[in-house]
Amino acid sequence: MELFNLLEKNGKIQISIIHYLLDKNLTADIPKLLIDLTITSFLFNNNVEELTFILNDLELDLSLEVDHEQNQVTLKKSNQTSLDKLYYYYLQESIKYQILRHLYYHSSYSIYALSQKFLISEAAVYRHITGLNQLLDEFNLKIRRGRITGDELQICYFFFQLFWNSVPLEEIQGKENDHNSLLFVSFLEKKLKQPFGSTTRLKLYLWIRILKKRTKKLNNPPSVESMTMLSDDYLDDPVYQLVRESYFLSVSPSAEFQFEYKATYLYLFISSLFVIERSNRFLLQSDDWPTFNTKVIELNKMVVQHVKTAYQIDSAEIDSRFIQEWKYFLTQLHSTIVYFKGNITFFEEQMLFDRLVNQSIFTPNFELVQQIIQETEDTLGFSLLETTKQLVTRIHLYFINQMRRFSKLTIQIGVFCSRDNLQTNIMMESIKNEFDTKFYIHCEEAEVKKDYDLLISDSAFGIQQFSFKDLYIINDFKTQADIQALTRLLKDYSKKEGI
Repeated sequence: MELFNLLEKNGKIQISIIHYLLDKNLTADIPKLLIDLTITSFLFNNNVEELTFILNDLELDLSLEVDHEQNQVTLKKSNQTSLDKLYYYYLQESIKYQILRHLYYHSSYSIYALSQKFLISEAAVYRHITGLNQLLDEFNLKIRRGRITGDELQICYFFFQLFWNSVPLEEIQGKENDHNSLLFVSFLEKKLKQPFGSTTRLKLYLWIRILKKRTKKLNNPPSVESMTMLSDDYLDDPVYQLVRESYFLSVSPSAEFQFEYKATYLYLFISSLFVIERSNRFLLQSDDWPTFNTKVIELNKMVVQHVKTAYQIDSAEIDSRFIQEWKYFLTQLHSTIVYFKGNITFFEEQMLFDRLVNQSIFTPNFELVQQIIQETEDTLGFSLLETTKQLVTRIHLYFINQMRRFSKLTIQIGVFCSRDNLQTNIMMESIKNEFDTKFYIHCEEAEVKKDYDLLISDSAFGIQQFSFKDLYIINDFKTQADIQALTRLLKDYSKKEGI
């Protein structure tokens, strides 16, 4: 779900103007902006006027200036300006967002009551609910018969995603006033023997508040379809045992003991949303996968094996800290896929995906990722949502790029300066600084007995003593022509060798 789709028409236009200007380095020609955003001059002028008032009222250190002579518009912002409060302002003005909040705070609704509350017709309420149901489909939830329906764990997860990605974190923190919830977090810190950071505490507190709000009026545990994904193994997980113990120490047994499933909800949340830190080795299994879920472990191992095979990576060559970090990260990712459905961002996942890919000069290995996703779906027994596929693709592309650092498939570069050894070192540092983050290279001072894919030298003198496939004579690495020529050379070599 993209929160942007909840906004009213003018809100979408105004946020689009802000982001367009951010992409254009804060200043844009108005005629080009109108074409790119497909809005009329009338709509632009009205929305800029309204947006100027809103920015001034919110005191965000953001302002718009229109230069009528140059026919340009400029956004002025400080380096400390966050757009979170601006997004939240527009969401609060959105009828769809207000309906979702109403469904959180109230167990049911009537069409008439909503029409009166939001000062719209009953037909408009029906239209908004129809639109929301389309957006809720990825969470396998639906609004019907006066309430939000679906798997209870999914409902809790949806509201967590909604508030975590829409409400400014300072505002969430300002509501940390529930004694039992704070007590639980404190107990859990002690049991896990790790201090929680501010973000972890906030995530836990919000999740607990949602659990309490959703189940306040329930007399019996709800049926939980998602729980079928769990085997009994999780009961032996030391993390589950510590979570359960902390939870029941922090609540009134007479009021809460019948809701033991809440401890499981907390365990699933902690297992999936990056709460347990990687340093807690005593909580991990002997093989270092921080989970007892066999399905998650199977997915983790499958991804790692695909990448190791594709890039001829020897496990012994991989940095141990990297292994621990990514075992943890993959476990959290796959736990989320197994236990939960749907994802919330402010803008569409495709845009986030495109921006990440466009940052890289090399061609990402989409084919390998698609193989991994297909095998993931086969293992799970169901197809991933398109938004989930895009999220998983982004993460796996990043993982592959990180893993390829340990691959034998790297471009071996030797550097030789015939006049000056110091110049060799300077040239090596220049090459590394320019290309290390763009290509998979190993750059060193050229040695006679080694084979190189590329030899870079300042002249042809003395190069006969080296073994190399390709040669580039560089001009002290001071010209853009050298940089561009080497870029083309490395790109061509990467494609040819599949690096």
